[in-house]
Amino acid sequence: MRITKITGIHISIPLSVPYKLSRVYGTVTDAHAVVVRVETDSGLVGYGEADPHPPFTADTVPGTLEAIRDHLAPSLLGADACEINRLEGEMDACLDGHLMAKGTLDMALFDLTGKSHGIPVHALLGGKMRDEILLSFPLGSSTAADDMQIIEERRKSGFRSFMAKMGRNPVNAEIERVAGLSDRYANEIHLVADANQGWTRDEGEAFVKGARGSILELVEQPVAADDVEGLKRIREKSSIAISADESVVTEEDALRLACMEAVDVFSVKASKNGGLTKARRIVAIADAAGLQYRMNSMLEFGITQAALLQLGAVSKALIPSGHAYMSTLRMADDFTDFRGRLGDGYARITDTPGLGVTVHEEKLSQYALESFVVQ
Repeated sequence: MRITKITGIHISIPLSVPYKLSRVYGTVTDAHAVVVRVETDSGLVGYGEADPHPPFTADTVPGTLEAIRDHLAPSLLGADACEINRLEGEMDACLDGHLMAKGTLDMALFDLTGKSHGIPVHALLGGKMRDEILLSFPLGSSTAADDMQIIEERRKSGFRSFMAKMGRNPVNAEIERVAGLSDRYANEIHLVADANQGWTRDEGEAFVKGARGSILELVEQPVAADDVEGLKRIREKSSIAISADESVVTEEDALRLACMEAVDVFSVKASKNGGLTKARRIVAIADAAGLQYRMNSMLEFGITQAALLQLGAVSKALIPSGHAYMSTLRMADDFTDFRGRLGDGYARITDTPGLGVTVHEEKLSQYALESFVVQ
């Protein structure tokens, strides 16, 4: 099954409601993605997705498009799409960095390989360990009163796990926010916090001290991505699990964090970590170190979410407090049918060949801002 043509498409779709993040990331109103369509001489087509989001990611949309168009796609033409490991090595040799560009092609190769064998990607990864995964719904940077309105509404549709964005408001206000949610929802919901690098070491320490005894189960990325010592210091003083997100991009990052015993949990993202091949190695490092992981997302559409769901299906040490497979629910629209996998607070794992998601080409065209073809 030889690769004959690769198309790259830059799309943008508004969010249903603006998303308030930390003071580092501000408020987001639109989601951008780079979608690739990989065609083969067998007639099968595979899809991948990259989700650059500066300053969260070093990768940008223009840089991702250029990397695929000018370097990676030409290197893959004529190759056997099923030789995923070899092609990953060739992409790494072809171009340094650009994990998202490589990751979107890696997803497409898995999609093609699964389709060519008539099996889901989770079977290629060793077989699923579960049929469904608990969803976690995001709460923007806000107050406990505002959070409760969203929680009550989402509980009607089965959600019982929530992730509160922090790092924008004063730490004392965030501690009060957690206390208010704890008083209202003790033993009723799972709650995690994500500061998105929004705090100093002292602020992070003050927060975990103030939130001790609350319902909070996890604090994600309290300090800057490169402040691994800060993560370690906060973890040593915390009774709440500490997770790395922006700090764990590469396998080398994962090894460093594990060796330093800096965190309890890795936040794994199919796009951020460079596709399924590389993300799975980060999961393996966590397994070897006795750490857990949270299947997480950025502002993603259905292809990336479907790829991550395949990885979640086969991964052992998922945290019990929910995972981020609801990104498409925050969008005004999606170009896939991934939303059909979600219901009653869970993401359902199917045995559909490939990534298990259908791409609606007419919607790709509708939301396309620019595109290219390499053949």
